[in-house]
Amino acid sequence: METPTEVWHTQVEPDVETDSKLECSICFNTYDNIFKTPKILQCSHTFCLECLARVVAALPPETKSDKVLCPFCRQPTPIPQEGAPALRTSQELLSTLPPHLQHEEPVWIEGSKLCYKQHTDSNSDSSQADMCVCVDIGLSKKDNPPVESRRTGLRGFCGGCSDWKRLLLITFMVVVLFCILLWPVQCILKTGNLRCVSDFTPTHQPSPMILVTHGK
Repeated sequence: METPTEVWHTQVEPDVETDSKLECSICFNTYDNIFKTPKILQCSHTFCLECLARVVAALPPETKSDKVLCPFCRQPTPIPQEGAPALRTSQELLSTLPPHLQHEEPVWIEGSKLCYKQHTDSNSDSSQADMCVCVDIGLSKKDNPPVESRRTGLRGFCGGCSDWKRLLLITFMVVVLFCILLWPVQCILKTGNLRCVSDFTPTHQPSPMILVTHGK
């Protein structure tokens, strides 16, 4: 299966002459028939699909809420089982778009992404046909952790090691620490004090040699 193309957000080039009613009140992008499809809530406020999908994705999972609050009036609207793409589309606004944008494209939720299948020309390469395009609707972009230019201390040294090297280093340090702590205990048990080398005091003095001569 071909990996879908991912984008972090969609943006339509602004048109100075575009009526403000034809743009989302949250992201101020012009409506279209894909990710910026105008979706109308029960309170009659209209927002683009992408913005509403982000609002739904930001709901705390522990609350298990099945309703989304309008960003303007806070009136709740039930969330369909299929998610934000199944919210009611404003056909009135959709009909005011250019003719090629008046047909709503099918968009679905896949994990934390909005996806749709982009249809290409039938005469084009078959490998490029029906390519999926996805928009991440998570709370934030997953940036790579910043790399510190200068690492100091043990934490910085261990951070640059691989997992097995880090485990080996920790094991070595534990062994060294254990030996350091065990050494005084061994000295006390062996010599009775913290001095591991006892004073050598000879307990037996050899007697002087006496030469005995026997007279004739």
